[in-house]
Amino acid sequence: MSHWINDNLAALNSALALAVLLIVYLGNKFRIDFAWMNLWYGLPLIGKIARLSRDTTRYAKDKSWTLSERTLCDDYKQFIHFTTEDEFNKRLNYLSKAHDLGRSPTPGWMMGLLCVLVLAEGLGFSYMLGTWMAGEGGSENARQLLMWAIVFVLCVIFVFVMHSAGHQLYRSNLIAKADSEWRGEGQPGKFASHNVKLNDPQNKDDAEPEYKQCVNRVGTSRSYFMVGVAVVIIVFVSVLSTVMRVKHLEAERTAQTALVAEGPSAGNPFDKLGQALPPELMQEQQKADDKAKADGRSAYTDEGLAAFLMLAFIFAITQLVGIAGGYKWGFAGKESKAAYRGTRGFSTYDDYLAFFTPLMQVAQSKLQTLQQKMSERRANDGLRLEHTFDDYLMESRESRTRVAAARNAPQADIAPAAQSQPAMDAASVLARIDAMTAEGRKADAVALLQDLPDSVRNEVTARLAERKAAQEQARKDEEERNKEAERARLEALL
Repeated sequence: MSHWINDNLAALNSALALAVLLIVYLGNKFRIDFAWMNLWYGLPLIGKIARLSRDTTRYAKDKSWTLSERTLCDDYKQFIHFTTEDEFNKRLNYLSKAHDLGRSPTPGWMMGLLCVLVLAEGLGFSYMLGTWMAGEGGSENARQLLMWAIVFVLCVIFVFVMHSAGHQLYRSNLIAKADSEWRGEGQPGKFASHNVKLNDPQNKDDAEPEYKQCVNRVGTSRSYFMVGVAVVIIVFVSVLSTVMRVKHLEAERTAQTALVAEGPSAGNPFDKLGQALPPELMQEQQKADDKAKADGRSAYTDEGLAAFLMLAFIFAITQLVGIAGGYKWGFAGKESKAAYRGTRGFSTYDDYLAFFTPLMQVAQSKLQTLQQKMSERRANDGLRLEHTFDDYLMESRESRTRVAAARNAPQADIAPAAQSQPAMDAASVLARIDAMTAEGRKADAVALLQDLPDSVRNEVTARLAERKAAQEQARKDEEERNKEAERARLEALL
């Protein structure tokens, strides 16, 4: 094994460097991917903006957009999972009740680190297995190929099993704790009262105990099967690898002993001089030589056994790190992962906005650059390029809302949620209308109002009427106060 390492030291260093780069990339994947895409868009002449600016094809579903604008917005939208404050708080509430608040998916750097640890630990064991599989007549290339194949298989199996065991342990312990609290209260009612989904109103079980709110989102079934599989694998591989190494050591010692040629005068240092020692001295010298060899073999065997036990201990610790990773990261709730994606792991909406606002500003800047380059072409004279990235986000949200409403309309049990949805959409539409009015785009605001679904348009119209009535009343009250103040001033002068 040591000879193989020396012969392939350069390849091993390259693989280690590649693994480190992979871990760094996985740990910063979002930022690296966004920076790379942003760089690719901004390159002069060969960049994506330069290429898109030559395409003035109209977007099929909405002629006011060009296909190039939509392409740019689509690319940046994959990094901007923007949501409203109500939706953010709804997802945060789901995570809190599922006891997943503060948790996150397993980081990419953690998975990469586990793979590196398993690869490094399993090289020696895999080399021995590869040697046996290749047979006595197998070449060194065949041994190496089989070794890397075994390492890859073990890496996939160990990382998957240990991570799954840790996640199952966390989820099952959470359900067991809830079950203990339920039994401690005398088992009042059903263990789980509802099956609360992410799109359901999260306040439907506020009056129930905390443990019941948890199992409503996590579930009631628990299992430790993967934990048992992980324990069996750790014990089996640790024992088996240690036995193989010990037997391999014994085989090497036997081969070395067989190669030692011991003559009848091995214990006589004067044999080369032609002098013979008395038989009594020869026997004592032979005993001393035999004892020295036995002590050396014993020390070597003990040292090898200690090293093999340490390797087995390192293997067990490596797998426990994988289990700990699965226990610490991941979600117990059925839809907690989707809820986390909607919050991006932020605990407040202000932090959420602070993270996404710069990204939206970058996207808006690139969109304006694209529009400017398109407008500079003479062939594009008269082409209206007035859309913003905020317009794109708003249209995407309205499209998802209409699809969700159409999907949920036939279901009677979701009727209350569907009735509450237009009010939230109305607030978003009102904000957009206000922005258009402030920019002097009253015609666009009217067109937006006309294109809305009837339920949303009626809600927006009613709110606009209420707002106008309130403004009119405020104006009248202000005029009345001014009149009273003027009257008081005149009375004071008289």
